[in-house]
Amino acid sequence: MRRYLEVLHQHCHMQGFSVDKERGYAYWSFTDSVVKTNMDSMMILQTHVSGGHLGDIAYYDGKVYSSFMGNCLPGHAWDDWTAFRIHVYDAEDLRLLKAIEVPLCYEMHAMQGKPGDPYGFSGIDGITFGKDENGEIKMFIACALITGEQYDHQMILQMSLEGEYEKTHRFLTGNTVYGIQTLDYDWDTDSFWFTTYGAPAPYQARETLYNVSLKDGVVARYPYSSPYGFFCLGGGKFLASLHVGKTGNCAGYAYECEEPLFQNRKGEHDIKDFIFGDELK
Repeated sequence: MRRYLEVLHQHCHMQGFSVDKERGYAYWSFTDSVVKTNMDSMMILQTHVSGGHLGDIAYYDGKVYSSFMGNCLPGHAWDDWTAFRIHVYDAEDLRLLKAIEVPLCYEMHAMQGKPGDPYGFSGIDGITFGKDENGEIKMFIACALITGEQYDHQMILQMSLEGEYEKTHRFLTGNTVYGIQTLDYDWDTDSFWFTTYGAPAPYQARETLYNVSLKDGVVARYPYSSPYGFFCLGGGKFLASLHVGKTGNCAGYAYECEEPLFQNRKGEHDIKDFIFGDELK
């Protein structure tokens, strides 16, 4: 049996996970909550969030960061978000320390779908910490995209550790369903990994897992599904994600794997077999 972590009995689906390898904790984001477990999947803390939609999560230097989008106004589309923030939690007790506004996102959102819109911005989701081109540690936030053949570049915003916008990195992949879902930095290879949903439109990318660098752009792309979380463990090992259940009773899994597995297009049934063997049959 492969090693995996799990969080069960959640109301909404999993958005991402991150690991504090030094202290032995895992942090999980679901649409409406943040969860802390140990590496045996024992739940330690959970904090609920109202008024919006949490995205991916990242642990860094004693704090936990999650993207957040405010709920739409009455009568508006469900994804006409009213706020774009980064929630910062204390990693010990999951106490919300502050919420960082991302002003650029409001500007891009105001242009959404209008003539001449160069972004196709829909929201924010993936988040991680890593090195920029000068070797300095920064916060990186991934953007979600609207559907459209012209919106073929994924966007990652580079921020200071205090949350000030610095620059935008763009990666040519083709349009994807809602853009980047999860984002993580591989300290061994000085590169980023991000995940997307599958693509129904002919012009959308066939791959759903990407390895990119700020210097070389897209390094590798795979037709492997892991949109609910992805984390670089180091040493060529990763945690990929599996979501099970529907709203009201969801479970999220993070399972250990290596890059050769990504060469194969796998559906949810195949992934369950890979993780659990006969356990769920």
